[in-house]
Amino acid sequence: MKSNTLLTTSISHFINDGSTWYLPITFTFLIEFLGISKLMIGILGGIFFGISALASPLITRLADRTQRYSFMMGIGILVWGVSLIAFGLSIEADSLIAIIGSVALAGFSSAFYHPLGAAMLSLEYKGSAGTALGINGSMGSLGRSLYPTISLVLFDLFYKNIMLSSLVLGVVAIVASLPAFFLKEVKIKEEEEDPKEKNGQSNKGMLRGTMIVVIVLTVIALLRSVFTQGISQFLPTLLVYNYGYSYNVSLGETISIALAAAVVGQPLLGILSDKIGRRTIFGISTAGAVVSMLLFLSFPNLVYLVVFGFFTFSAFPLMLSLVGDFVPRNSAGFANSLVWGLGVTGGGVIGPIVMGIVSQITNLVFASYVVTIVGLLSAVLVLAIPKPPKRSKVPLFG
Repeated sequence: MKSNTLLTTSISHFINDGSTWYLPITFTFLIEFLGISKLMIGILGGIFFGISALASPLITRLADRTQRYSFMMGIGILVWGVSLIAFGLSIEADSLIAIIGSVALAGFSSAFYHPLGAAMLSLEYKGSAGTALGINGSMGSLGRSLYPTISLVLFDLFYKNIMLSSLVLGVVAIVASLPAFFLKEVKIKEEEEDPKEKNGQSNKGMLRGTMIVVIVLTVIALLRSVFTQGISQFLPTLLVYNYGYSYNVSLGETISIALAAAVVGQPLLGILSDKIGRRTIFGISTAGAVVSMLLFLSFPNLVYLVVFGFFTFSAFPLMLSLVGDFVPRNSAGFANSLVWGLGVTGGGVIGPIVMGIVSQITNLVFASYVVTIVGLLSAVLVLAIPKPPKRSKVPLFG
């Protein structure tokens, strides 16, 4: 049973995170072949993250009430497949309204996996979920790394037909969703519930003692996400329009190499954070992402892009583990919803729109400098986080 849960959630994680990176790759196609403005691309990125942010708490609440986590996770991956097919068809029809609708649907589908997959693993493995989370997280990192190359291999294979590429990836997602519908659901036993939660006291301790720290972490997460998601949504376009790349497999390989650095980075930074401290390593990772991007923008070299990928996509487990160091365990969910929902996802809405507006007025390189400076502010703000008490180890993969 445990192995089935791990396998199903890992496949879903691969599809979810990989599909998320199909959009930035395709956004470059929209600019180059359909003439859609960078401002519109920024708005599309904002729509994706905005819909995801709005849908996530509703989906999580429904899953908690019905306790059908696997079934709902399957729906999320299934809808991912439908949205990718709809995205390809809307591009083929050259319909901006349809493109917006399919991106919104993709944003909705992206809201399912992370809270539901984590809940399934926690329920199945209880206190021994660390290794399972590591394996599961590595599949998400692998999906992010491989999809840029897979996407452009399909694009070349189908003679620049983005509709067929989207169709293939959509069908793969639909097929990959099927095992989740047949997986036996793990139910929460009533005696396992925290008595404080039953009395409505789960958040009061956190609000009294550590709300200021949570607010600081939320602001840091928002500023960091404005930087990282602003760059990420436009990275393929930046490489094509400003650094001499062509829209072909070599572009996908370059982005895949940069993203693959996090496969090594997540466990390495997790180990270092247990030895040196989460706050210190989180600060180093944020500053490292900023410095490496500044170097890449000034001296475009793949090494700097790999370092950017290493620091940028390795820090998510650190951030949420840092939250857990400050709040009571029965308030961790509420605190994480603030840091992730308002901070990370909110920054994901703002970052692409800022990039789109500034690049439309000036150019994409200058816009990248602007959001990178925002990232620098988040690195400086890490100094405002007090030294956390030592608690559980960081999950090696996220």
